[in-house]
Amino acid sequence: MTKDRNLPGPDSDFIATFGTGEPHTLFGHGFAGAIRDTRPFGTGITGTKHFLHLPGHGGRDSPGPGWNYGQIAEALARALASTSATRALGVSMSAGGLLRLLSTTHPAAQTLEKVALVLPASFTGFSAEVAEANRAHLEKLRGLVAAADVESITDLMLSREPAEVAELLPARAWTKTKAENLVNTDMSDGLGLALEIAVDASVSADPMGALARFPGEVLVLTHEDDPAHPVEVAEAIAAAIPESRLEVLPAGSILWRGRHEVRRIIGEFFG
Repeated sequence: MTKDRNLPGPDSDFIATFGTGEPHTLFGHGFAGAIRDTRPFGTGITGTKHFLHLPGHGGRDSPGPGWNYGQIAEALARALASTSATRALGVSMSAGGLLRLLSTTHPAAQTLEKVALVLPASFTGFSAEVAEANRAHLEKLRGLVAAADVESITDLMLSREPAEVAELLPARAWTKTKAENLVNTDMSDGLGLALEIAVDASVSADPMGALARFPGEVLVLTHEDDPAHPVEVAEAIAAAIPESRLEVLPAGSILWRGRHEVRRIIGEFFG
């Protein structure tokens, strides 16, 4: 039987590698995501591409209840070191982990030359409105996961998407797979990450200064009308990193309605 290269095991530290040569780029998925979700972001990017399954995903054990961005950052740091990557792309949860690395001047981040933050979900905090919306959504989701109600979890997740996206059959199938993983694996340990802060002043003496001094290039890519990934978060990140490039696309663009534009932007950034 041919091994599924999208499901790497512990022998490769849960990293799937494609391509050859320089440069080396690491790709990290979002919460309840997978390598299959991040591979399209690598389309057209030259060199060696490394795709990571974070703990609690892709058959990799959860670190236990109560995930935080420090744990995500350390998993990314180990992958950066083992792959010798000089470039990285993080989606949502992984974007937060990369921000934690950059803001703490982690040794693993010192070799990074280019960083793409796609749909960043967390930065230094949330407005009261966003925090309350996240909390209410999380409570509903936890209840449905406890009841193992896959269909209702799918509906709840899709309720945060534009109607045109929610009605797409591929979008529903993809979301249902995420719902099944939440019910059938230990991934649900990480549900509370939606309320966690990526860049925490209590962890580093000068996190904002560290971000401002990062010498590499940074792309911040998001889209409008996504409650899980507020544009205000992406704007705050871009403002904190003077040389960064901010791209805000129409609603539903990143995964579904604007794939060609997303690939163009990422391809131009990584060169």
